[in-house]
Amino acid sequence: MERRLQRLNWLKLEELVPGKTDTVILPVGTVEAHGSDCLGTDNFIPEDIAENIAERVNALVAPTLPYGVTRSLRRYAGCMTLSAETFSDVINELVASLALSGFQNIVIMNGHGGNNTALKQAAHDGHRDLGVNICVVHWWMLCAEMTEQFFGHVGGHAGTDESAMVQAIDESLAGADSYDPDQAWYFRPGADIYPVPGTILQYKEGVGSPEYDADKSRKYREKVIESVGEFVEQVLTRWREQRL
Repeated sequence: MERRLQRLNWLKLEELVPGKTDTVILPVGTVEAHGSDCLGTDNFIPEDIAENIAERVNALVAPTLPYGVTRSLRRYAGCMTLSAETFSDVINELVASLALSGFQNIVIMNGHGGNNTALKQAAHDGHRDLGVNICVVHWWMLCAEMTEQFFGHVGGHAGTDESAMVQAIDESLAGADSYDPDQAWYFRPGADIYPVPGTILQYKEGVGSPEYDADKSRKYREKVIESVGEFVEQVLTRWREQRL
C-alpha cells in the first residue's frame, strides 16, 4: 500500500481514513549547516524514519515540513528559518488540517532541536482543542541510550549519530570527503553565542565527531528505525487500549 500521503488522490484518502488507518506521521526539520553533511540533514532523517516505520504502525506519511526554527547557525550559507511564532502557527494549522481529514493519531517526527518547544506546545494545544492524539518524537533524544551503547557516546549536532544516519540514507549527502575536525565546537554551558563558531557541535569536549564508517552507519540506522518504530507502536497500542 502506498503510505506517502501526497502520492494519493483525495478519493483514495477518503477510502483509507479513518476506516483502514487513523494515523499519520508528519516529519519536521529545518535547513541548517551540519558540518560537512548536507543542509537538509534534519529533514532527511525524520522523513526516512517515518517512511520506514509507516507499515509497522499502519500509518500514512505526510509531506515533510522542511523549515523550522534555526537560531545559532542561521548566518552560515544556506541556512533558513521561520520565527518561532510563524513555525508554531504553521504546525498548529497542519495539525488542524490532518485532524479535519479524519486522522485521530498524529505522530510528529522531529529532526531539529530548535523546534522542540514549539512542537510540545502544538501537541498540547492540538490535543486540547481538537481532541486528537499527538505524539512528538525527537528521534535523537529518544534513541540517546541506544546511541550511547552503540557508539560509546551520544554524539551531537552534525556529530556521530546524525552523520551516521545521513550516510546510511544516501552516502552522497554525507560529507566525508570534506570533513574537517576543526569544524567542531564544544558547546559548553555558560555562554550564548550568535552565530556559534562551528557547525559540528559537541556537548562533551572532544566527543561525538562523525566517524563515516559506512557499515556501522547502516547498522545504526537499522537500530534507530527499530527503536522509534517500537516506541510509536507502543504509544498507539496504549491509546487504543485506553479507547482514546
